[in-house]
Amino acid sequence: GDVLTSRQCRKHLGGVLTAALLAVAPALSCADVMMLWRSDGLHAVRAGLEAGRSDATPALDAIIGHADEALTRGPYSVVHKIGFRGGDIHDYYSQGPYWWPDPESPDGLPYIRRDGQTNPEKYGDAFDSRRRHDMTRDVTALTLAGYFTGERRYLDHAALQIRTWFITPDTLMNPNMDHAQSIPGRSAGRPPGIIDSRAFVYIIDAALTLHDLGALNDEDLATLQAWFGRMAQWLETSDNGRGERAARNNHGTYYDLQLAAFHWFAGNTEAAARVVDRFCETRIAPQLAADGSQPHELARTRPYHYSLFNLQAMANVMLLARRMQLDTDAAECSIEDGIRRGLAYVAGHPATGRDWPAGPGDNAGRGLYELLVLYHYLAGPDHGRDPALHPRGAFESAMIHLLLPTEPTR
Repeated sequence: GDVLTSRQCRKHLGGVLTAALLAVAPALSCADVMMLWRSDGLHAVRAGLEAGRSDATPALDAIIGHADEALTRGPYSVVHKIGFRGGDIHDYYSQGPYWWPDPESPDGLPYIRRDGQTNPEKYGDAFDSRRRHDMTRDVTALTLAGYFTGERRYLDHAALQIRTWFITPDTLMNPNMDHAQSIPGRSAGRPPGIIDSRAFVYIIDAALTLHDLGALNDEDLATLQAWFGRMAQWLETSDNGRGERAARNNHGTYYDLQLAAFHWFAGNTEAAARVVDRFCETRIAPQLAADGSQPHELARTRPYHYSLFNLQAMANVMLLARRMQLDTDAAECSIEDGIRRGLAYVAGHPATGRDWPAGPGDNAGRGLYELLVLYHYLAGPDHGRDPALHPRGAFESAMIHLLLPTEPTR
């Protein structure tokens, strides 16, 4: 991976990536910006590590540290809910993050919304949010640790996690999000809850890697692909799925990413291509202003977070499009150009006093850094990136350096 200095970012993006963003404290990134991997990137990084000429060692050390801890946890399952309130325990249950008891109501019902303020109830054992989060991060770390070290213990535990959550009849999750992001006193499950299942996009390439390395067998992979196919069907036909498809902000973007990725993994490439082909027209164009700002996300109480969050989904659709050999830079509407404008706006935007990075040590900058590295890698050398740069300082342990090699490629 390569560090992008302020000079390089200004050269390409036409904006300003402040020095504060390049002095951010490292944070372990085990299921982060790159939700889909590139096999050529993984192979190139591993070859560099084996030859002793890679800058990815700090990132590998961080992943192995996480994987060692993950060996002591799990496997996770939706049937592990404690204090379950009834229904099918195999269904996924979660609570809307920004909903709180009404202090004016004797029983707190119905809950009221406080945007940007997360109610810790959502992490309780009666819900599956924390288990889903931990399962995804652990599978990612274990798979990468096993891939780069060759140690079977990592691969086997990652495979066990996947079998438990998606395959084994006694513990699997039903392929639906009917009860995601419920609101006490208001709703048993809502369209916005589908944002929770974006985590399953991370499972796709982990599972393919585990299959290639023999930790998942052919029957495991076929069963998993069938699960994702049913999930894609639910996204298209359920009331919640149709409601989320109509969303005009990051929720709609992540809906399309999930639908396309799940269809692709299940073998329905034509359906996946239809989603990707219309993505620029239906998501990029309506959500990004000419200056690269995202009005729907800027209206939130955490505008920086949600602007990056939305760009992450767009970048992963671009990754999937490249995998499917679909055009991402069409003259009439370009996914590439939309992401470039969005990154330029975020990188060049001054601190606003809300959640925009305010100075050195602000951890919020790492997500932007990883998106910049990913975009420059995908955009290629014709976009002015200097391939001689090397990772330095706080960003050495970012997971992006395990997923992408030093040299950018189309």
